[in-house]
Amino acid sequence: VLGDYARSVPDARDAEVLSLFTVVVARFGSSVESEIAAIFDSCFQTTLGMITKNYEEYPDHRIKFYSLLRAVVKHCFRAICALTPDQISLLIDSIVWAFRHTERNVAELGLSLLLELLNKIQSSAFVNAFYQKHCLQLIQEIVAVMTDSFHKPGFKLHVLILQHLFSVIGDPTVLTVPIWDQQTTKQYASNEQFVQEHLLGLLSTSFPNLSQIQSQAVVTGMFDLRKDHGAFKNHLRDFLVQTKEFSTSDNAELYAEETSSQRQREKERLDAIPGMVKPSDIQQDDMNE
Repeated sequence: VLGDYARSVPDARDAEVLSLFTVVVARFGSSVESEIAAIFDSCFQTTLGMITKNYEEYPDHRIKFYSLLRAVVKHCFRAICALTPDQISLLIDSIVWAFRHTERNVAELGLSLLLELLNKIQSSAFVNAFYQKHCLQLIQEIVAVMTDSFHKPGFKLHVLILQHLFSVIGDPTVLTVPIWDQQTTKQYASNEQFVQEHLLGLLSTSFPNLSQIQSQAVVTGMFDLRKDHGAFKNHLRDFLVQTKEFSTSDNAELYAEETSSQRQREKERLDAIPGMVKPSDIQQDDMNE
């Protein structure tokens, strides 16, 4: 099956092959780790070549390709650790390509995949090497989509990913080596100082409407508030509404999580009051479940 998929022309490749191996990986887990290299050789670059020409063609392959990657990260992480540095870079580039999509399902799948990968990497032996090579790239890419109004639906995951990155960067018990290039002339007191300086330069360049003081306050807050999820999220939201991209637009989607929680609390309150819920609403809830 793998050989046929790899040898076929793109239009003849069946996306169900990707679904098949997603099920295999999820069901058999670490027992198929030795086969992941063969699956990658046959499916990874061939599929990636199909879906990176634009954001529209082969929609089924996109969803099923990233679902397969997520299954591998979740169930066969040691196989990810066995990849070469170049293969890891290609994996990261493919995830970035996913969350750049404005198609919500693909973007959300890419963001969820990245968050799961970062959680696995945090407790792995190659966390230092990973952050040395990919930390700045991921921060830059997540900030880019977060500050693009077309990607408002992904705000919840943008927050979680940045909070995770900054938490790891600021913890010397996790990152035990400098992540900057020590061959450069400038040295830093900590990884946190290095990333803060880079992030300040990124914001100053990308958002010239913000003053240096405003940009510095944004960066400082990102690190100072990283241990408090609610405060961190509010800080990023406040930053977004200061930018030109968001200042004149409807930002209701930035509050989607809070709105959903409020609706759920109100529903639970009404459910607790006899006679307050219509029979038709109860039936509808049963159907949704």
